[in-house]
Amino acid sequence: MSNKQIIEKVYDLAKNVVKKFNLDLFDVKYYNQSGKWILEIVIDNPYDYVSTVDCEKVSREIEIELDALNIIPKRYYLTVSSPGLDRPLRNLDDFKRFKGHKAKIITIDNKMIIGQIMDIRGEEIIIILENGNNEKINFQSIKKANLEIEF
Repeated sequence: MSNKQIIEKVYDLAKNVVKKFNLDLFDVKYYNQSGKWILEIVIDNPYDYVSTVDCEKVSREIEIELDALNIIPKRYYLTVSSPGLDRPLRNLDDFKRFKGHKAKIITIDNKMIIGQIMDIRGEEIIIILENGNNEKINFQSIKKANLEIEF
């Protein structure tokens, strides 16, 4: 089984597991790091933060299911975590969810924009820059975006 097939199967399995705990599946990665295989599952709570208890519950449940299916041929390390404070903003729903938060956006022409997400109108994201001006960005012109950690 290829790594891509393993990720697809784990994604389907993990999606059902996290749903039981009223969580969302954010990402699944399977990779080799310094000779060790890592299965990384990233979970999200759409209404609150992801706690260590959430990660432990999901990890235990996924571990049981993976052992029963025996789809990963190599020895691996399972990690379950949250997207983090500087989480990627991958779609318009993410921007809507984090309206009012500070974000860093890199456009396809490599322009960097940092500011507070003010509004989302259709495909357009309106950011308040630190100087108080507004910047309008079409979602299709975003190469990369993530939340900025605010202190």
